[in-house]
This record gives sequence, structure tokens and C-alpha cells, in this order.
Amino acid sequence: MRNLSFILLLFLVNLAWTQNANLAQNYLDQGQYEKALAVYEQLLEENPRNQKFLLGLVEAHKNLEQLQAAKKALKTYLNRPGNYPNIEVELGYLFDQEQQIDSAKIYYQSALAKVSERPNYAYIVGKAFQNYGLLKYAEETYEIAQSIRPSTNFSIQLARIYGEQSKFEKMFTSYVDIIEKNARYFKMLSPRFSDFITKDPNNKANLAFKTVLLQRNQNEPRKLYNEMLSWLFVQQGDLNLAFLQEKAIYARSQTKQLNNIFELGQIAFEQEDYSLAKQIFKEVQAKTNQPVLFYRSARYLLKLLQFNPENSAETINQAYQDFFTAEKISALTHAIYLDWAKFIANQLQNPVRAINLLDEVISSQIRPSQMASTKLLKGDLLRLEGQFNQALLLYAQVEKLVPNSDEAREAKFKTAQTSYFQGDFDWALTQLDVLKQSVSQRMANDALELALHIRENSYLDSTQTDLKRVAQADLLRSQQRYKSAIDTLQKVLESYKDVAIADEALYRLGLNFESLFNFEAAAEAYNQLVTDYPDSILADNALFALGLIYRDQLNATEKAKSKFEQIIFNHPDSIYFVEAREIFRTLRGDKIE
Repeated sequence: MRNLSFILLLFLVNLAWTQNANLAQNYLDQGQYEKALAVYEQLLEENPRNQKFLLGLVEAHKNLEQLQAAKKALKTYLNRPGNYPNIEVELGYLFDQEQQIDSAKIYYQSALAKVSERPNYAYIVGKAFQNYGLLKYAEETYEIAQSIRPSTNFSIQLARIYGEQSKFEKMFTSYVDIIEKNARYFKMLSPRFSDFITKDPNNKANLAFKTVLLQRNQNEPRKLYNEMLSWLFVQQGDLNLAFLQEKAIYARSQTKQLNNIFELGQIAFEQEDYSLAKQIFKEVQAKTNQPVLFYRSARYLLKLLQFNPENSAETINQAYQDFFTAEKISALTHAIYLDWAKFIANQLQNPVRAINLLDEVISSQIRPSQMASTKLLKGDLLRLEGQFNQALLLYAQVEKLVPNSDEAREAKFKTAQTSYFQGDFDWALTQLDVLKQSVSQRMANDALELALHIRENSYLDSTQTDLKRVAQADLLRSQQRYKSAIDTLQKVLESYKDVAIADEALYRLGLNFESLFNFEAAAEAYNQLVTDYPDSILADNALFALGLIYRDQLNATEKAKSKFEQIIFNHPDSIYFVEAREIFRTLRGDKIE
């Protein structure tokens, strides 16, 4: 019973200390330093060995500009039996703040001497130096410990300190030392490298990392070094050099995996390095024994035909035709078949032929998710042909086929969109209100945007004439009938009943002019929106579109800068804010890393 009572008493004391310590910290955080000081004095009196309470007390004294009292508290603690090298650092820093450099050094050197005697002190001493930005002393602390006791591993701490001092070769040497012991650390550490590595191959950090890796690879060739070099070259955009490293990795690998090479091909494709992408995907096709990689590479190679200006549409179509003469429709070739159908519908302008191709896919044996994507595409093509009821039927089938999936949510959105095109705004809103709670942020945003457009432009115009015309223009745009869409929108702007629709019409007018590559007319529409309706929710969209047009199409850099700058200062909540700021800084000539 006595033991139980003692344990209970101890628990209550610890609980009281914890509550008071939290209270003192809150006072510090809120700038109530006198109250914090009073609590810490009580805590330290009850538990004089507790360094957390001591340092809290010192912090309160410092903020009250009571440096002498802070020094006295630290000296009193140091007079206790035992070694407290981290407290010596704290005391030394107080002398530093008073510009008493020689006195500060005495305490710093004393702390370092204790680390030499007992390397176990290195962590708390090094951390104390780091807290005050005393990086040279922190560096010396960890280096002393590692030289005396090599088993003590402070490579991570040293790497960070070297990086903060721009000692990049030392930094990467430390990091590579860690990765050599466990290659899985590379994935964990590479985000830290990105704080220093830039797209510039002549950047000092890039050169240092490359030097460390090449030297080690020369002394003792290892696949690990090739992997890190490949990563570096990808960051720099030197994809050809990355490809050379990946081929070296493949040659040294016993498992002969080609996934990384394939992913590099995808990066080349996304960065529009089509020549290299073609080379990589052919390499994968020639060497892989995995059907999935073979057909995924085949898909990219067929896509790449469209980016060669020497290939006519008929030539590309024949390539697809030849592929499916040799191959059957299957789960492996399904995505290629859908690409072919899209090509026929968009490039050959033959949606009926594309729909017939999709019917062949629907009658084949494929996975439910693939069937869903096929029916979605067929529904889209039927909608483009004005066959709305058939399209709605397919969208409903998709929702039942793969419920609660991304395809099902997309089908529901397309159902709402089709109802909107037809002028059935109430049913469209019913569907959209469900989608606004979607787990997909993109889908939720699209649903919210369309619902907001319908609601804002329905109330003041009881006949919904303007909204119906804009919906008709949106349908025409989806059918790539841009000139007809422009004519419809111009009629809206000539005779609109509700001024709220005008900014919507102007924005859509700009989009359609862009699709026709009439960038001057697009800029005029966007500028009118920004000038006449500066408070429109589409103002930041228009400004961003204007900035891109002036930068990329009209060679008007100063005008582009002005538009991006307006987003930064006038639309800080815009989804374009971050990208606009980056583009603005680049146009201004800032060095972006």
C-alpha cells in the first residue's frame, strides 16, 4: 500500500510539473516573459537538475534583456557536480551577444574539450552550436567525435552543416557515405539534395555531386553510383546522359529490369525530346521479356509518329492499322486501341469510324475498368455527334459498371455537363451537387465551377436565354466548332439581358480564339474582361491566359510581366498565384533555384 501511495504521489508531482512547464512555454510563445519567468523559477526550484526548466528560465531572462541574471543562472548550474558542455555553449553565447568574444571562446573551447574526452557529448553540444548558427563549432564538434570514435555516425548532421556553409563536396561526401551503407537511404535523402541541385549543370552543388560520384565510380565501380548520376542528370535535364547511366545500370544488373529506362522514356516524352524517347522505347521493346512493358512502349512509339511532321495522318493511321492486323484487342492492347479511336475522331475527323472501332472493343474480353473507359470515350463521341440520349445511356452504364471509381465520377460529371448543354440546368445542378463532395479534388473543382456558373447566371434572367446561348457555345467548343462558338458568344455580348454573363462570354470568346490561333483577338477578349469586370471570378484566369499569350505568342515580355504581376498583387488566392510568381521572377531575370 505504501508503494502504491508513493507511485501515486510521484505521478501527481510529475503531472503538476508537466502542466506548469506547458503553461510556462505558452507564456513564452505569447511574449508574456515575466509570467514565464515566474513559473520557470518555481519549476527550477523544485527540480534544480532539469535543463529544460533552466533553458526556459534563461530564455525568459534574455527576452527581458536580463543577460546578467541569465548568466548567473547558467553559472550556478555549471557549479554543480558533473559535466554540462551544452550549458557551456549556452553561457558562451550570452558572452557572444555582449561582444565579449574571448570569454565566449573560453566556454566554447571548454565544451569541445569535453567532447574530446567523451564523444557521447557530441550530439547535445553540436545541437547547441547549431541552434545559434555557430556552424564552424558544430562542424568541429561532430568531426572530433567521429575521429576519436569512428563508430559514432554524425554524417547526416555534418552533411547539413556543410550544406549550410556551401561546402558542397564535403556535404555530398557525407551523404554518399550514408547511402553506401544502405542504398535505400538514397530515396529518403534525394529530396534534401534538391535544396542545392538546380537545372544548371555548372551550378557548384551539381558539379560537387558529380565529382564525388565520378571519383568513387572510378575507384570502385558500383551500380549505386550510376543510379545517383542518372538522378542528377534527370534533374539537370540531361536526359541523354541519364540514358547512358541507365544502360550501364542495366548491364551491371543481374535481374535485368527495364522499368527505370521506360520511366526515363516517359520523362523524355513529357519534355518533348521525341527523338530520345523513340530511342528509349525501342530499346525497351528490343530487350524486355515483360508483355506489359512491351505494349506500353509500343503505345508510345505509335504516339510519337504524330510528332514527326514528315508523317501524314494517313501514314499514322496505317501504322495503327498494321499494328492491329498483327495484334488482337486485349487488356494489354486496349489503351492503344483507344488512342487509335481518338486519332481517327480528332485527326481524321471521322467520329463514326471511331465509334465503330470502340464497338469492337466493347464486344471483346477486357477488364471492367477498361470497359468503363471505352464506354466513356464512346459517350463523348456520341455527344459530339449530337446523340445526347445515347451518350447519357453509356454514362449511366459506366456508373453501374465501376461504382465509386474515378470513371464513375467522371461519367456523372459528363451526365451533368450533357444536361447543361441541353439546357436542363436543374438536373445538371442535381448531379453537380453530388460531385462537389467528390474525393477527387479536380472533379470537385470542375463540379463546383460549373454549378456556380449555372446558379449565378440563372436567377436574374428568368428565361435563361443568355445561359442557354453560353451552354450552346460550350457544346460547340467541345465539338471543335470554334467559329460557330464565337458567333454564338458574340450574339450573347450584343444582347445579353444579365450583365453577370458578360465576363463568362468574354472568357469563352478568348478560349475559342486561342483554339483558332488568333491570339490578338483572344488577348482583346481577355483584356476587355479584366478592364470591364475586374472583380469577376474569372479575372485571374484571364490575366494568366493573357500573360502566356504575351510571353509565348506575341513576344511582348513587358506586357506579360504586367499581367503576372497583377495576379501576384491583386489575386493572392488565385490557383495561378504560385505559377504566376515563378514566371514573373523568371521574366524579371531572377535566379530561380
